[in-house]
Amino acid sequence: MRDGISGISRLDLFDVSNLPTKIGGQVRGFDPTDYIEAKQARHQGRFTQYAIAAAREAFDDSGLENGRIDRNKVGVAFGSSGAGYGNIGDDVNREFTLHGASAVHHSAINEVPAHAAAAHIAIELGLKGPSMSASTGCVTSVVTTAQGIQALQTGVAVAMVAGASEASLGPLIFGLLCRQRVMSTRNHEPTRAVRPFDRDRDGLVLGDGAGAVVLESARNAVERGAHIYAEVLGYGMASEAYHMLLSPLGGDELSRALRGAMVMARIGPSEIDYVSAHGVGNKSYDVIDTAGIKDALGEHAYRIPVSSIKAVTAQPFAASGAMQMVAGCLTMATDTIPPTVNHEIADEECDLDYVPGTARRARVDTMALNAHSFGGSHAALILRRFSE
Repeated sequence: MRDGISGISRLDLFDVSNLPTKIGGQVRGFDPTDYIEAKQARHQGRFTQYAIAAAREAFDDSGLENGRIDRNKVGVAFGSSGAGYGNIGDDVNREFTLHGASAVHHSAINEVPAHAAAAHIAIELGLKGPSMSASTGCVTSVVTTAQGIQALQTGVAVAMVAGASEASLGPLIFGLLCRQRVMSTRNHEPTRAVRPFDRDRDGLVLGDGAGAVVLESARNAVERGAHIYAEVLGYGMASEAYHMLLSPLGGDELSRALRGAMVMARIGPSEIDYVSAHGVGNKSYDVIDTAGIKDALGEHAYRIPVSSIKAVTAQPFAASGAMQMVAGCLTMATDTIPPTVNHEIADEECDLDYVPGTARRARVDTMALNAHSFGGSHAALILRRFSE
């Protein structure tokens, strides 16, 4: 993300020869048996395998495993949008149609739903606290973070593994998105296809992947000497209640989500140093991002950097917010803002500082991130550099 090296390429997971879009953010070089026993991995969907990998890395990094921990008080809040319908659902349906129910493994029905990821994380890590899931499109990661925070605040957990995963690169979901004409057709230059806020943007590029964080109370983290990346100050959510695909361009609902997050965080617009934007390269959604940020932050929106990582990661729907969270934590840890890759030509409706092309050195103490989903859901999250 920092170096702007795109993971977008021509797809070879399935036949795309007859589709208008032939590129995606495909996870390459991933071996699930690095994280999961081969016998278990064989029957899981890719979204579950990615989820376990991300959750295990976050859990190991947290140091919780190394201390005395009551696993009855550590839970999971993990979601997905496409869930198993991106690969295992396609596979099961094909086998069922061709050969009948006897050809399908008996566990298949358990592996397709979105909550399979959360359940498998709990099983793999032995976490016996609350297990929750969400499937709210691109805002899923903010929702699961909120679920995790609420579990901590109510005392039902002392720590939560939160995040989301996606494996939508399969014939059904990918083909349906082609049908909607929301994806870029810049197939001849995959790494330059996603162009957030650029005048010549022509749509999103679908990606796979997962992101995870460990949430716990500041008191608990400090007492056990944990490395604390950031503090979650607040979150906000709003819905357009308008249309499943189209959105009003005014950005009112994003503004409400950002304002709600600032109210919970007890901060004003001038305290935000950076915004990690949804920024998927969609003609209207990028305008909505810009309008909502300007409405919520006022003139301060013109004084701070706003960038999108989607030209590097593609858009892994539910997992995108978790990836933004991870990138945000590392932005604060390294004083480096990731760039908006492929932003080259200004759009008069997108007139903020989008950190075009290359990363920028800057101290970021407080940042916001936002997400926008099909169906009109908006969510925002505010992170702050932690200080005891």
